[in-house]
Amino acid sequence: MQLTKSSQVKASLPYRFKLTEREFEVLSRIVEGQSNPQIAAALYLSPNTVKSHVNGILNKLGVNDRVQAAVFAVRNNLL
Repeated sequence: MQLTKSSQVKASLPYRFKLTEREFEVLSRIVEGQSNPQIAAALYLSPNTVKSHVNGILNKLGVNDRVQAAVFAVRNNLL
């Protein structure tokens, strides 16, 4: 099975920014506008765990807040 160029790029982006699979899932929900408690409920995590993942995402992407993380994700086709 041959991957398309866009799927190859998307597959490599989380690795390039060293995002874990879980951080990628959390980032996806941030882009959807979900709050930490909503993300926690959807992913069966504690709110503190979500907060830790959000902090990891912000650090790895080099942004200051979740809005910047969402903009970064959309602009760089992380999703």
